[in-house]
Parts: sequence; structure tokens; C-alpha cells
Amino acid sequence: MRRQTLVFFILFIIELLIFIGTSALPVNQPELASEFQCERSSIVSLPYSIEALAIFTNNYRVALEEFIPALGVGIMGYTIGYTGYVLSAFSNAQGVPGWVPAIFLFTLPHSWLELPSYAFAATAGLFLLIDRNWKRFLYMIGFVGLELFFAASVEAGEIVLENVNVIYSYLFWIPAALLFYVLYEVYEYIMDVTEKPKVQY
Repeated sequence: MRRQTLVFFILFIIELLIFIGTSALPVNQPELASEFQCERSSIVSLPYSIEALAIFTNNYRVALEEFIPALGVGIMGYTIGYTGYVLSAFSNAQGVPGWVPAIFLFTLPHSWLELPSYAFAATAGLFLLIDRNWKRFLYMIGFVGLELFFAASVEAGEIVLENVNVIYSYLFWIPAALLFYVLYEVYEYIMDVTEKPKVQY
């Protein structure tokens, strides 16, 4: 396994633990919950294509900040932690522990498309300092954009079907499986094509 891939998995696991940990906090902030509800309502009421674009734009902006070398790791930790914190505030306002919707989100395909992208971004920024491989770094910016585009498209579709029956949201695991495969192939291609030639002595 490549060093960069190994570090990605480590950061991804840390990311998931932070999200679960902060969402499990007993947050009691009605104003924060209300703000989140208003923001969410303004997005889910949009037509599918505009909704997907809004989700993508927001998530990609966050990911681009996480590409900042070294600092991106801290930014990733903060943003995912704050996301879990807000989720806890919202769910506790409904009388539900925050960890419950957090676990529910893990059952939906868009989460497994979106969340890894932040770890990919933070890892790419970290390895830019280590390897100085600008070509790989720039390729990964494009890769994360593609991944988040897929994630936003799936999430918007889940929301549309959720309004009919929440069970229908799970139908998106079918196209998501294909998207996972595409992303895997693209990632491997990027790793291969941006591999620096080994110096021979």
C-alpha cells in the first residue's frame, strides 16, 4: 500500500471518530438548531439540479480549504467536528440523541462518497510538504471535485426520494456502487501517472 493511501485511511478513520464523538455530545443550543433547520430547508426545497449544485459548491469550498498543506488536517478536524456538533444541536432539539442521525447518515451512500473526500484533501496537502509532488496535488484537487460532484448528485437524489419514502433513498446504493468503482480506478490512475521516477545510483 502506498504511503499516501495509508495516511488517507488513518485520517479518514480519525474523521469518522471525530464526527461520531461530537454528534454524541448533549448539545442544547436551540438557536443553532433553528439556524441549521432554516439553511437545510432552503436547500431541500430547490429543484434537483440546483440543489445538487448548491450542495457541491458548499462541500467543495470546504474541501479546498483542507488542501492547505499541514493546516488542512486541522481544518478537516474542525469542520467535521463542527458538523457533528451542529447535528447534535439539531437532533437534541427534536428529542433525539445526536449519535442516532449520525449512524443513520452512515447507512446512506452519499456519506461514503462525501466524507472520504475531505480526508483525501487533507492527505494531499500533507504530502505536498513531504514529496513536493505538485502534479499529484493538482490531480487530487480535480479528483476530490469529481468525488464531491458524485456525492452531491447522490445526496440530492436521496433527498428527493426521501420526500416520497425514506426507504427509496437506499436505491442510490446501486448507482453509488458504480461510482465507487469509477473513483477507485481514477485514484489508481492518478497515483500511477503522478508517481515520481525513482532515482538510481
